[in-house]
Amino acid sequence: MSETVTPNPVAPEGFFDSLQARALSPGWAKKVPQMWPAPRSRFVPAVWRYADARAALDDACAFVSPELAERRNLIMVNPIADNIYPTCRNLVAAYQLVLPGETARSHRHSPNALRLILDAGTDTFTIVNGVKVDVAPGDVVLTPSWHWHGHSNFGDEPAFWIDFLDVPLVQNLECMFFEDHPRRDEPVVAHEPDSPLRHKGVDLDRDTRKTGTVDIAPGGLKTIGLQAIGIERGQTQSHGKRIDNNLYAVTRGSVRVTVEQLGVVDLVRGDVIAIPCWHTFGIEGLDDSSQLIRVSDEPVMTALGFREPTSG
Repeated sequence: MSETVTPNPVAPEGFFDSLQARALSPGWAKKVPQMWPAPRSRFVPAVWRYADARAALDDACAFVSPELAERRNLIMVNPIADNIYPTCRNLVAAYQLVLPGETARSHRHSPNALRLILDAGTDTFTIVNGVKVDVAPGDVVLTPSWHWHGHSNFGDEPAFWIDFLDVPLVQNLECMFFEDHPRRDEPVVAHEPDSPLRHKGVDLDRDTRKTGTVDIAPGGLKTIGLQAIGIERGQTQSHGKRIDNNLYAVTRGSVRVTVEQLGVVDLVRGDVIAIPCWHTFGIEGLDDSSQLIRVSDEPVMTALGFREPTSG
């Protein structure tokens, strides 16, 4: 007895064109798959060097003033096709320079932000909602969503730091708001050297030498996770594939990072590495005592209930 073969029906002529004209698409004939067995990161591991950025910012001082630019900064753009902004899927990082005597004007926006101070002299500060917050090398200073903030350097040394923001996430969610301060520079109404928004580098240095890993202001920024990580010479950390996206900045000593797809790279103070989701990686300390700041979108994944599936 022969098998009965069910013929593959052919759509009537013009059927698919008619669907397209009505902004419809057949789910049984997708042009590109929309779900897959495991994460496919569009972004790639990448490294940015503080020495390169600092030299370029020094050169930019000749033609970029605070009057010309909202901020004198260099964005760490992930080197993938058609990308002009994000450092990884939900985060962007940038090196910024404020010269002695300069003020970066005040504004506010829906994205959350933080600053990791690399180099700064005395009398450098951020103004957050009218409060003057002093900064020093190694400090992590938070600027939560919709808080007014501006930056001033009244000392005699250039101030360099790294800005981290969740702008790509906010852009994707289409809930972006931005506003310049009506007086350009927000007036100072209070001074809080020990503001809860400031996490001092000296404290982070002490705590990471003692305990290894320190959570910085858990919940302080709803969409950004922060950790300070201490690692000794020869000590290693191994990380499997995970769904969150991570940026690591070295703030003390030097480390060796081995990342799937990128390979082995050595990082020194001020260098930044992006490790997108679903890449295995490891970190090894190269100095007696090194420290990194980890910036991630882990709180977003946690809040939304996403996690890596378990077997069985």
